Amino acid sequence: MIADAIQDPRPRPVDLAAALNASGIIGAWSWSPRDERCILDAGAADVLAGDSGLAGRPLPLSVAKACVHPEDRPAVVRQFKAVRARGGLFVAEYRTLSPSGQVRRILDRGRIPAGASSRRLGHGIIIDVTDASPPADVAAEPADALTQAVDRALECRDALEGVADTELQLLVDMLLLHLGRHIAKASTTGARGRGH
Repeated sequence: MIADAIQDPRPRPVDLAAALNASGIIGAWSWSPRDERCILDAGAADVLAGDSGLAGRPLPLSVAKACVHPEDRPAVVRQFKAVRARGGLFVAEYRTLSPSGQVRRILDRGRIPAGASSRRLGHGIIIDVTDASPPADVAAEPADALTQAVDRALECRDALEGVADTELQLLVDMLLLHLGRHIAKASTTGARGRGH
């Protein structure tokens, strides 16, 4: 997982922890179609399940998404189940409601393998876009280009699943995090342009 890569003692040319904090990345998740369980890192477990102590444990979807805002939960669960059934890209923007009452707006993006390919895991990231407000001079990038880039990066990550090279996996994760930041900026800019 990303958290393991951050704690790697080898020096990195970029301060990955600082980059994650600056980009609004909250955490990461994995999904096992065979077990129908989600594994969250500590950040994702805190925001999505309401308990960072659940990190690393296989959780049913109802627990892994327990803090999705009640008004948004039916649509998010329906969308996840639809993608889970056929496999493919999962992209959702929704609100979370913490046990203390804090509301956040989350961008959740990942790829889920088809249920038939039970040997593979799905992976994704969640980004806090609550206060996302890019500078006025940042133009929205074409959503299609970003979507295609994320699709290819997720395919690359899946292809590397059996490779015991954590540095390669870290590089792909860093690419996904950077793409996620750009998607969040494009999403916010587009929403402001529509008067939302």
